[in-house]
Amino acid sequence: MGIKQMANDKHKFDLITPADDLDYDPLSLNKTIVVETTKVKGRKKPPVDYQTISKDFIKVDRNILDVVIPFLMEKYNSGTTILYIALYRLSYGFRKNKLNISDDDLAKRTGIPKRTLAKYRIELEEADLIRYERGYKTTRKPEYIILLPSQSQTFKTIYTKTANKLHKDVKCLDERTIYTIIDKHSTIIEELVRDFYSKLGKTKNTLTRKVLDDGIRTIQRLLTEDYTIDDIKGCMDYTLDIKKDVYSISYLNYSMGDYLSAQATQKEEKKKQTEEDKKTKIRNKEIALEKHLETLFEELPEAKRNTIMYDVERLAHDYMKENNLKYGEMFIISDYLNTKLREMFSDVVRNW
Repeated sequence: MGIKQMANDKHKFDLITPADDLDYDPLSLNKTIVVETTKVKGRKKPPVDYQTISKDFIKVDRNILDVVIPFLMEKYNSGTTILYIALYRLSYGFRKNKLNISDDDLAKRTGIPKRTLAKYRIELEEADLIRYERGYKTTRKPEYIILLPSQSQTFKTIYTKTANKLHKDVKCLDERTIYTIIDKHSTIIEELVRDFYSKLGKTKNTLTRKVLDDGIRTIQRLLTEDYTIDDIKGCMDYTLDIKKDVYSISYLNYSMGDYLSAQATQKEEKKKQTEEDKKTKIRNKEIALEKHLETLFEELPEAKRNTIMYDVERLAHDYMKENNLKYGEMFIISDYLNTKLREMFSDVVRNW
């Protein structure tokens, strides 16, 4: 079935023009796009191999995909999300953070009705993801400045809620019992993750190792903040009950405070919520720093990274052997790595 895009020549899209060509204007083209869709016949589908993307691509901050898009979809709607993605494409896709574009062109680019653009634009301004300056008739087009999550005041507070705070004081491991707790509950932790996803309809065959490991890590981190297994079990049931469209166990990081407040008496609720808000604020700051240090680590030469990882893995293995621990290896390695990075980038930590 052929699908033709009906539009004036000025507004058709050339999908084969390299994305990093700064002279490329995706709104000024000279031909109609024709897309042919063909259904693969037969029960046996041809294999699809992984392909490295080596051209016609743009760099995307991973927090846009992992944090901003889920946030916009949940708090606002798909239209707000599409508008931000389109503005990012038209700005950072050409190695700049601002652009001038009319509402007519933006409506054609996104498929969003012109009368609705203003609503979505206001929502992006509310989330501190764009700065907008109105144009003037035909003499000046509206100007957009696009902010990354790390530049947004909103996301400096919330974009790190995808994980919980790690204990950072690895220098006094002997004085801490958290690794022993994780080791003790290792089997229960995995069962909790599997049970959570089974209630979402994921079977053993559809639950990937990465999703399982991420879920285990989420629960391990909650344990480091003195939440009990019973707290976590209760929060899982609470989350599944109130959040029908939940798709990840990491949502426990958002709902734990609400769950505990709901369990407390009316008199205790305010006090408990205040404590949770304080813990959340500290947790967010620590995780933001942790992610920033990870970014700095990824920017180091490969040989340097390999040397650091060898050292921290050796320290973690020695600690587990000395303390007779069988589980939680990834968590301990992460702890040692974070401490190492804090020492390497002490100026960053001091100024954070």
